Amino acid sequence: MKLLKKIRNFLFSQKNTQAHIIRLSIAVPILLMLLTIFYFALPITRSYILPIFLPILIVISVILLIILYQFIKGAQLIDKNAVILSEGNLNIDDIIPEKTKGLEVLTSAFNDMKRNLLSYIESTKSNVIILSDAVEKVTKSIDMTYKGNELIATNISIVAEKAQEQLKIARQTLEGIEKVSLGANRITNTLGSIESFVENTANLTAEGADHVEKYTEQVQLISTNLDETSDFIQTLNANLGEINDISNIIINITSQLNLLSLNSRIEAARAGEAGKGFAVVAMEMNSLANATMDSVTKINNLLANIIKSNSKVSESIENVTSSFTASQELFNSVKESFYTINNNASILNSDIKKVYEESLMISQNTKIISDQGASLHDASNEISNITQEVAAITEESLAENEQINDQALSLKKMLSSIENLLKRYRTSVLPVEEVSKKPLKFVMISPANDAFWLTVKQGALYAQTELKDKNVEIDFNGYVKTDQSFLDMVHKKIDDGCDGLILPGFVNGIEELIKKAQSKNLPVMTFNSDIEDKEKRLSYFGPNIEAEGTLAAEILANSIGNEGKVVIFSGNTNSINNTIRRDAALSKLAKYSDIKIASEISDVETNIDVYKKLKEVLYYLPNVSAVLMIGDGVQGAARAIEEMDLLDQTKLFSLSYSEEAVELIKKGVLHKVFRQDAFGQGHDPIIHLYNYLVAKEIPESSTYTRTEVIDKFSISGL
Repeated sequence: MKLLKKIRNFLFSQKNTQAHIIRLSIAVPILLMLLTIFYFALPITRSYILPIFLPILIVISVILLIILYQFIKGAQLIDKNAVILSEGNLNIDDIIPEKTKGLEVLTSAFNDMKRNLLSYIESTKSNVIILSDAVEKVTKSIDMTYKGNELIATNISIVAEKAQEQLKIARQTLEGIEKVSLGANRITNTLGSIESFVENTANLTAEGADHVEKYTEQVQLISTNLDETSDFIQTLNANLGEINDISNIIINITSQLNLLSLNSRIEAARAGEAGKGFAVVAMEMNSLANATMDSVTKINNLLANIIKSNSKVSESIENVTSSFTASQELFNSVKESFYTINNNASILNSDIKKVYEESLMISQNTKIISDQGASLHDASNEISNITQEVAAITEESLAENEQINDQALSLKKMLSSIENLLKRYRTSVLPVEEVSKKPLKFVMISPANDAFWLTVKQGALYAQTELKDKNVEIDFNGYVKTDQSFLDMVHKKIDDGCDGLILPGFVNGIEELIKKAQSKNLPVMTFNSDIEDKEKRLSYFGPNIEAEGTLAAEILANSIGNEGKVVIFSGNTNSINNTIRRDAALSKLAKYSDIKIASEISDVETNIDVYKKLKEVLYYLPNVSAVLMIGDGVQGAARAIEEMDLLDQTKLFSLSYSEEAVELIKKGVLHKVFRQDAFGQGHDPIIHLYNYLVAKEIPESSTYTRTEVIDKFSISGL
């Protein structure tokens, strides 16, 4: 069995097919010639030559026919695709080299040519978008510039006149500034004198306040002494009153002595001679009493005068005290006035200093303004001269704008020609000629986290360019995460109103959103991945996921000679795309009896996790022929194979295309990667939706994009 397989591989090896055809094509005529020679030249050998050579000739001829059949079949496949390509239809899948044995180089060249042409056309479409926007902006800019230059040309003479007026005003302003500068200097000098005067006044006021304070203290002392003197006089009057009382007592005693003397004289007269001595005593007592009465009377008169004088003195002192009290209050008012004057003088002095400083600053600024005024005068003079030059340049600019406008129109015509040329190559569906009678708004929502989805966006933008004159608005929305905010955004787009939706079918919860849109009679196109309930959406546009898995398994099997151990990384099992690819690949590989699934790893997609897991698997499972990456993590798998030095033994395949995958193919680590048509996935659903709403063209339920197989032979075209 193994021998037959080796013979089959030898005979039908892609590398040896053309050599076998040449060898067998030469061998058959030679054998026929030999057989003819032996048959006619040596009749003796007829009995055993024919039974030997004839079967050999028949076997070789059959092998040659089989090889030629496969060769011709491959050539017909290439020819068929070449005819399709010549008709301008580039939207075809790559030719699988395994199906064109002996024509691998031609197949690779054809695929490379088709891919380059597709890449060129899609790049041209993207560039048309950029150029179209640029030309439109340039045209608008030129129109605005032309109108602006016309306005400038119209007003430049007015500007020149105004410049002359400005020059005159600047000269007058300069003269006024010089006068202001002189006035400011005089004000500054005057303020300097006022500042000195106010400062002296403040100092004198402060001294006056101090003197008033000292005088007030002296008045207070005098007032206190007057109060003490008044008290002393009152005490003296009291003592004089007491003396007066004693004088009255003495007067009474004197009156009693006179009465006693009179009685004594009477009694002495009665006594006669014996009473003469007593009479003398009585006489003397009478004289003493009279003398005392006179003295006391004089004392009383003197005391009365003293008391009267004291009363006047006391009254004067009271008047003086009242006057001093009033004077004290007056001086307190004067003192407070002096303090107020002193404070106000200090404030005035401070304010005058500030005004003086401000005046100095104004004087300095006036000088600066004067210098600037001189500069302004010079600038105005220069502006006046430049204005004349600007007028001439503006006239030249107007002429140049007319030339640029003509060139922009030529560029528009060129873009129109490019667009017409692009229409010759049918890489995608074309919009109908009919223009929508009412404004249409399409909402497209797509991931925006890598180069693949950027190409999807470019396709949508090109569709917008094709529909720009057909009354259509494309509302393209990119997202990074499919969380609640994404669902809320789609809900809002539906509620805000639109005429159609284009949504990726792989997002969880997308069917509920499509159901909501269906309830509002909004047609929905799905792309990249379809939903389970296909009745809810209008159409699906994207890759045939199942066919991708089958194709990958078929190419993998042919690449390893239809035998060997295979390791599969099935990726995220929650992804319906991964599940469909995985089931299709396993179903196809099950048809090859000599291919064994050595290990299948699920839900491992990060590069580091894939790297660790694959190294572990390859360590315990030697002689693995191929690794199929259905999900992400191809860089981790490539690292593991490279580090374990298994590049010649283990071939790596990936269903996830990326720029990193291209680099791995260039390094020879990745054997093949499968690429979808990203541009068409962004473009075609929009055009299909337009054709459906405007021309009632119902699209196919499912339209599949082409799948390209990228390997080392086709990498030059990327």
